[in-house]
Amino acid sequence: MRETTSRLADQISDASKEATTGLKAQPLDALGHKSADAIAIRMQIVRNDGFIASNALLDRRFLAVETSLGSIRETAQDVLDQSFVALTSAGSGSLSQVARSALDTLIERSAVSDSSGFLMSGTRSDVSPLQVWTQINPGTGLSPAGIVDDVLSGPMTSLTDVQSKIDALKAVFSDTDTANPSRNFEASFYNGSPTLDANGQPSAQLTARVSTTETMAQPAQANAPAMRDLMRGLAMLSAVDSGQITDPDARDAWITEARNAIASGLSGVTELETNTGLSRSRLANTIATQESRGSLLAGEQLLLEGADQYDAATRLTQLQNQLESSYAVTARLSRLSFLNYL
Repeated sequence: MRETTSRLADQISDASKEATTGLKAQPLDALGHKSADAIAIRMQIVRNDGFIASNALLDRRFLAVETSLGSIRETAQDVLDQSFVALTSAGSGSLSQVARSALDTLIERSAVSDSSGFLMSGTRSDVSPLQVWTQINPGTGLSPAGIVDDVLSGPMTSLTDVQSKIDALKAVFSDTDTANPSRNFEASFYNGSPTLDANGQPSAQLTARVSTTETMAQPAQANAPAMRDLMRGLAMLSAVDSGQITDPDARDAWITEARNAIASGLSGVTELETNTGLSRSRLANTIATQESRGSLLAGEQLLLEGADQYDAATRLTQLQNQLESSYAVTARLSRLSFLNYL
């Protein structure tokens, strides 16, 4: 009797599952030679669902980078707009303060991150990409602010002085200061994966597999030429009060170079922002395709493993009645004794 009760309980559990889910409780046993097809479909569903989940996370990362680039662009654009006023000595002091604040915003916004790490550091996602402006880089013992001040030390009273310092800053931000390599951008300003690897080849980009046949790269890093140009232009305006350059031609050359660097950076950042948006669009199409595939696979699974829910409900009722009858008989037998036959 105990064996019968246990068997009925198992059958009730299976029937209940089939009535609730619409799927066979023991599909591999029921399908026989078609069980291999069911296993293959299940594996495809798991893999497809995994891509959908990881791609949703990747989309949020791309959105975070796109938003940060937009914030950097707007901040730099404001500085560029204000720099036109500074072609005369009026307002140059406040421009220096605005440019300094913009530098901090650029560094802060480039440090966008999630649980995977910093998103604009390339493959070195464990470190914040840009060094805090006044903070010493432990690798070189120099700070970005200190390097700029060192490069710009000395007189700026003539066009020759100004052009010399412009060239020196360009060398720093393009990593071509061979006399003082510790002052170069990727030595002291930037902490992420470098432009070139140890063999002089372009470093690998941070990529993610979005489907069985496609990978996508993170399109923006904080060592991009656009970011370097922005930082150079902002550094020029923040480190030097252009109103203190007494020679009009020298002052005009300094501010014009700074404006050109910021304008070039803005163009490049806009392109990075656009490319990130395009990547999100491609990713959205991939996710839509995978969701459609998921629906198709679910339909194929239902054809193989589907159960008639009405039939399952009917069997569930019958099995419950049988189990109740079994319990009733068991209870009646338990009350019998030898005295019933006297």
